[in-house]
Amino acid sequence: MTAISQVRELLIRNYFPTTIDLRIQPHIAVWSDHHFITKPLLDLLPFGRTLSPVTFYQYIDFQLPNLVEQASNNLLYWSLSGAHHYNGDIATTITLFFDETFFWHYYVPAKNQEIIQSLQNGNRVRFLSRFHLSETQIEVEFNEVRLLTTPPQLVYTDSKEYTYKWTTQQWEISIRNPEATLINPRVFTIPISVPNTLGRDPEYQGYLDQLLEQTDNFSADTAYWNSEDSTETESRSSTPELPLIFITQPTPIYPSSAECHCGIDLCRCNFRPDTPPTPPYLELWKPAQDPLPRRGLHYLRYSNSTESGSSI
Repeated sequence: MTAISQVRELLIRNYFPTTIDLRIQPHIAVWSDHHFITKPLLDLLPFGRTLSPVTFYQYIDFQLPNLVEQASNNLLYWSLSGAHHYNGDIATTITLFFDETFFWHYYVPAKNQEIIQSLQNGNRVRFLSRFHLSETQIEVEFNEVRLLTTPPQLVYTDSKEYTYKWTTQQWEISIRNPEATLINPRVFTIPISVPNTLGRDPEYQGYLDQLLEQTDNFSADTAYWNSEDSTETESRSSTPELPLIFITQPTPIYPSSAECHCGIDLCRCNFRPDTPPTPPYLELWKPAQDPLPRRGLHYLRYSNSTESGSSI
């Protein structure tokens, strides 16, 4: 063993003591010849579960900087460990997806009533659908669970994709689906109807039991959205400052009726459109009366970006 190899092994042992074989993770599908990533990176990827509005924005507000750090560390781990594809090329990229069998045939049935009630109350229910890491960028894509009423069935749609480029060190947001309808959406995907566990039923059930032990509040937490105390709490001395986020929006979709014109987050109508009822604890922003969005935690953190005032 050469001196360089000894140094590499020492660095891996000291800085990357725990790595994960993705092939034995029942909630993740991996498209790559190599299957190992660092445990701190895996811990920041909430595959296999749904995210309530508060949980989603807590992740976006506070975990994206940690994700960048751990993704960078993972690239270093691949370099030090000599990870490579079957053809001998050095491993520099990986793409992970949610496992459809686990999510739709284990987790969702266990949370079915909670998810439906949340959607009927007007709360978005998202889930992490894809993670991509390369030497050029990070991509984090979310889908949304939505409800069909005839016949009653949970389906899913596109939602948002967050992209971090190493060269600019900034996050960009792409809204993949501008439709805000949570019940009976016009465009949706039907989940797989037949599970394919590949003989891993005990692993699926075991991981589901772990998730069900965790608390997941599907309702919107008024303390998170409206509390001035939470807004003023600064911990930037101990945590890295959030990078700027820029939003890329598709062309707004306008309905055929001339009485109502809708964009991504705002409708101007002569009548109330067919939208879910607003929960009583949420105060709507009225641009005609107040040109600035409500000052809340999410707004203050991104007040210098173009995504100030994102919808829940």
